[in-house]
Amino acid sequence: MARITLKELAELAHTSIRSVNRALKGESGVGEDRRAAILKLASELGYVPNVAARNLRLRRSNFVGVLSSNYGNNIHLRKLYGLVRKLEEHAYFPLLSVAPGDVESVSRMFREWSGFVNYVVVLGGLRPQVLEEFEKMPQHFILVDNEMDTANCSRLLIDRSTGIKDGILHLARNGRSRLARCGNIPSREAGLRKAFEELPEGRKLDFVYFKSKADFEDGWAIGPELMASGADAVFFDTDRMALGFLKYAWKNRIRIPEDISVIGFDDDPMDTQACPALSTVAHPIDEINDKIIELIEQRAENGGDFVFATKFINREST
Repeated sequence: MARITLKELAELAHTSIRSVNRALKGESGVGEDRRAAILKLASELGYVPNVAARNLRLRRSNFVGVLSSNYGNNIHLRKLYGLVRKLEEHAYFPLLSVAPGDVESVSRMFREWSGFVNYVVVLGGLRPQVLEEFEKMPQHFILVDNEMDTANCSRLLIDRSTGIKDGILHLARNGRSRLARCGNIPSREAGLRKAFEELPEGRKLDFVYFKSKADFEDGWAIGPELMASGADAVFFDTDRMALGFLKYAWKNRIRIPEDISVIGFDDDPMDTQACPALSTVAHPIDEINDKIIELIEQRAENGGDFVFATKFINREST
């Protein structure tokens, strides 16, 4: 059975579309008897407002698309959960989708969303061919942690170097003299470089790099080689790797931070439950989500770049 339209409802109620609209919204200008008759007829006929048409007309919507490129790691899931909670707190309804693999599916999805989704938040990286499709779509896209430059988008970028630099300088100021880095993530390099450029005058910090995967098991496995290097401080590219090393240290009676200070990256929820609690570099999740709400509520359409700094969190391991 076809859905009844507002126009058809008005014809059956023998009144104007404007009166029906006022009655449905509870606005003044409609007598109580007429309002009751319209509401009764709408209920009997199963009338449902056409939200997409209304949003197209008003150019606003409480639906926000959320396009996620990756569910595979803890930090991404925390970013996604935080965004959904923030949207719901501000009375927005997130429409969540994993990024389709092919361009045609992406285009079809955004065409289906037209009319009731004006903003789409994209978490993580996407293929350049997919991003090019954004320029053809009516929505405004908010790219989070994606440096691809494309029209019709605002970019919210994360400066990972800030928190790393602050953490390394903290180690240097506290007398550490030989720093190790363990991992394989390119985005960690800038922070280390900036830290060495800003070392206090007269302060020397030797450096050794262990290239490795950055999972829990890798932190455990790197333990013997790391301790043999003579390092008295270590930066791990991920918290999960740092937590693996903490377990190795516990099993081998290595004192942290007395024998070696440890810093991770990601601010994993397990960090505060480790013994000792893990010092780390935290993503600016709350700040980014606040900016997303601001862009949506200001009805941003002209794009722009916004950079958010990571933050060093000093705990027991340093």
